[in-house]
Amino acid sequence: MNLKSVYLVATFLFAACILAAAPLAHAKLRVVTTVTDLRAITEEVCGDLASVEAIAKGTQDPHYIEAKPSFMVKASRADLMISIGLDLEIGWLPSILRGARNPSIMKGQQGYLEVGPLVEPLEVSKGEISRAMGDIHPFGNPHVTIDPIRAGEIAVHIAKRLGELDSGNAARFLQNATALKTRLEAKTKLWQARIDKTGVKSIVTYHKTLTYFFDRFKIAHPAILEPKPGIPPTSGHIIDVIQLIRAQKIPLIFVENFFDPTVTNKIKQDVPSVRAATVAVSVDGAPGISKIDDLYENLVKNVEGH
Repeated sequence: MNLKSVYLVATFLFAACILAAAPLAHAKLRVVTTVTDLRAITEEVCGDLASVEAIAKGTQDPHYIEAKPSFMVKASRADLMISIGLDLEIGWLPSILRGARNPSIMKGQQGYLEVGPLVEPLEVSKGEISRAMGDIHPFGNPHVTIDPIRAGEIAVHIAKRLGELDSGNAARFLQNATALKTRLEAKTKLWQARIDKTGVKSIVTYHKTLTYFFDRFKIAHPAILEPKPGIPPTSGHIIDVIQLIRAQKIPLIFVENFFDPTVTNKIKQDVPSVRAATVAVSVDGAPGISKIDDLYENLVKNVEGH
């Protein structure tokens, strides 16, 4: 092969490499989140720089999701998997990750991010844990996105990981996350003022989904309708809750949107003064809740009685 031929071959190979690499350089990241709250937060952080989809629906209990083959296909194509962690998805996410056969999004890899442990979990278990205690999360309550301040912190963590995967857009990711965090901090002050105005100081719920919301907005949570986490209400326990509602003059019961609200009928028969509402606790959990802000706004409106 003469020099001219070598030059032509080298030129061709160089051009082929450039053409092959060009689409990759401009390809959007593919992000999969376990729940819709994380999808909503990530969409704001990414803007138009990535595609984002969630596995669970906003109307589903995130503890119990079926590990469908279609979810494994989504995960197989993902550059980043974002989960809550704290054992929220322990019953289904490991199966999806195994089925996806995508080594880059396995635990411990850059393409896997658990946000729950990064934002000071509440209710971290101390001492010995047993199944007799119900569905206990030993590493903390996993419903961290129900606090707007923690949601802002989560946005920043997501931005940093996205920046590691796409360094060219790292500044934009962080800028978007900071804007969301600042907006939620400002709105939290307004939401607090509105809640204070209602005079509502305590609320009973079905499950401990709203722990972080109550903690943030200084609302007591003296009882849940489940006798133990994950255990359906019993007649005896409901009688105890009714007595507590009367004794403490608790004005409000929230039933999370993926639980049966009929148990509140019995309570309202015995305590007509109590108000009960079925509330969305996830983005897409009800019409009009498409952004993370909408989730908190809807909860505040329900405290107000709207």
